[in-house]
Amino acid sequence: MIQRIIELSRRTGFVTFEQLNELLPSATTEPEDIEAVMQALSDEGINLIDDDQT
Repeated sequence: MIQRIIELSRRTGFVTFEQLNELLPSATTEPEDIEAVMQALSDEGINLIDDDQT
């Protein structure tokens, strides 16, 4: 799951909240899961941005 998000976001260097919501399984609601995704994006230098910033 996280690897797929990183692969898709590497080209642009960012991912929007909307894209992230589409890519994450709906079962990913635990704070630890969300934190792991956020940390992985940060480690790869991928920014999380608002949809209106694209």
